[in-house]
Order: sequence, then structure tokens, then C-alpha cells
Amino acid sequence: MQISDKSGEIGRRRAGEAIPAFILVGFLGSGKTTLLGRLISWCVANGLMPGLILNEIGAAWIDGEAVRREGLELTELSEGCVCCAADDELGPALTQMAENPKIDLILLEASGLADPADMLDALTDPSLWKTIEVAGIISVVDSHRFEALSAQTNLARRQVRYADVLVMNKCDLIDPDQRETLKTSLTEIAPRAHIFPAENGLPYAGIEAVLDYSLQVGRKRQQAQEQYIARALKLPSFDLKVLDGGENHNNEDGHNHSDEAHGHAHLSIHVASFDLEAPVDLILFEAWLRSLPKTVYRAKGFVKVKDSDLLHTFQHMPGYTKVLPLATYRPPALRGVFIGQDLDEAWLAMRLRDCQGQG
Repeated sequence: MQISDKSGEIGRRRAGEAIPAFILVGFLGSGKTTLLGRLISWCVANGLMPGLILNEIGAAWIDGEAVRREGLELTELSEGCVCCAADDELGPALTQMAENPKIDLILLEASGLADPADMLDALTDPSLWKTIEVAGIISVVDSHRFEALSAQTNLARRQVRYADVLVMNKCDLIDPDQRETLKTSLTEIAPRAHIFPAENGLPYAGIEAVLDYSLQVGRKRQQAQEQYIARALKLPSFDLKVLDGGENHNNEDGHNHSDEAHGHAHLSIHVASFDLEAPVDLILFEAWLRSLPKTVYRAKGFVKVKDSDLLHTFQHMPGYTKVLPLATYRPPALRGVFIGQDLDEAWLAMRLRDCQGQG
């Protein structure tokens, strides 16, 4: 098996070679999971076997259910952000996939609260050297909400700033002038990132173009790192400023990787998770989801619905709510996850009981 000729084109992996890992980030509700589904479909259609690592904030593995398919290797990380789970979960998961000769590449979908700089740190751990080839960082941008999100939280801007590839999703929700304005804003934040406009998680240029470009960027970064190391060996002392090109992202914008500071860029963003074994009244539940304050960035999960034998999945973000019957080959955990700023967990629990007729 082989990944092309190291020119950047995606192909089968040769036994013993490092496995490319594509990092997928983006703020809550941007459409990461939709893009991930597109990536998986493209890989399978082209005879490639992807390994999937999903990093879910909260205990419910909801996104895993959305993309789970027969025959695909899937690892779900549930303990906080990827960089926090690197030692206990991520490293072993990556190593296990790299040792599987059937897997050609890894698709790592981070939580909506992950910082790309931290993820790059986690994936370039020395223990993974020669095992994992870090491809580019692909960040999904919600074109309709980005300006508002970037004004609310610096994390939305950081997910753009440290990206190599920007998938400007939901372009169909803004007019051509707004698209050009957003492109200009994104270029100012991330001048080196390549922008791929997209609708419903599908880039206009196609999935292959995104993967190929991302792989090329990752390999160029690896070559640059090797050159830096070669230069360092000739220095009288080990000079980090030379290796970092004069910048050290760990201290940029006051963000560093110590436990105190890392804990967290997520400090004001809360996660509330609830068991939903009792069935809900569908009309009440949908109406309540639509009435949630804008400080609830994301809600998702699985529920039973009264007077229905089908399980249902729900997805919510400001301005968008869907509750749909679910077809799955194995029953998911009946759980809901709510993510936002300063969530009132007791209030959410009370409102859920109302929807279940238990208030």
C-alpha cells in the first residue's frame, strides 16, 4: 500500500510508512461532522480505508453515531479536549491505527472547543515520531455566523488563525458580497491559509483538492522542521527562537500549555450532559429547543419520542433546530449534550423534565 509518491496526492499507504493524520477543527455547529462524512465517503469510493478519531466534549458519543459505518476503525475520545487526552487516549489510539496495515490515513475530528495550536502539539509528540505524519490543519468556518462568533470568543479566531486549510462552509446562506467580505476577513486573520468555499460540507473544488492541499502543507511543515533541527545541531546552544522562526505559539495571545492556562481557553464555555431515557413530547421539545438563548452554542443528542417506536436525533444551534427519526444499526446512548456560555444546568434539567411530562 502506498500514499502516492510523496508529491501530496492521496493514495494507498505503503506498509511501514508513517500514516497521514488530517486534523479537522471548527467552532461548534460549523459543519465539521458533515465535512467528515464527505471525507469518509470520498475515501471509501476511492478504495482508501480511513481511521476515525472523534473527540467529543462531554460524555455522549453523538458525533460517533452520526458517522459510524461498518468496517471503519473508530476511536472516540470523551475526556475533554484532544491535547488534554493526548497521554491517556490519543497517543495509544494513533499508534494502534498506525499499526493497522488496512488503514491508509487518519481523520481526527476535534471538539468544537479545540485549539489548533494545542492539537499540533499533541500530534507531534516525540513518541509518535516516524509513526504519524501530520497533514494540514483543516478548519471549518460557519460563513453565516463567523463574524458574530469571532466577536464573542477569541477561540473562533484562533481556529482560523492556526489553520492551513479553511473550508468556508454554508456559503449558500450568505450573498456574494458577504462571501467576498468574509474571505477578506479570513485572509487577514490567516494570510497563509488556503480558502475552499463550500456548501453543506462539500467544497466547490471537491474533497480530493482539500485533502491533497492539506497533505502538501503538512509535508512542507515537516520538511521545515527537519531543516530547523539540522540548523540547531550547528548552533553553539539550542536556540528555541531560531527553531520557531522567532515565534512561540505557546505564549501568543496569553495562551500557553501549562495546566493553569490551558484550563482553559474553555473556561467560560460549559458543557451539560443529561440522560434522556424518558420519552419527550415532540412538539414541546422542538419548541423548547428553538427558544434556547443564543448563549447555548450547540445542543445535540438522541431521544425517545412519545407515540413513536423510532429513536430520534436532535441538533440545535442558534437559528437552526432539527429533530429527525434515526436509522442506525445499533442503539445509541439516549443522552443530550448542551454546550454554551455559563449554562444553568439545573434550569436545563427542569425544562427537559417538562418536555418529558415529569415537571
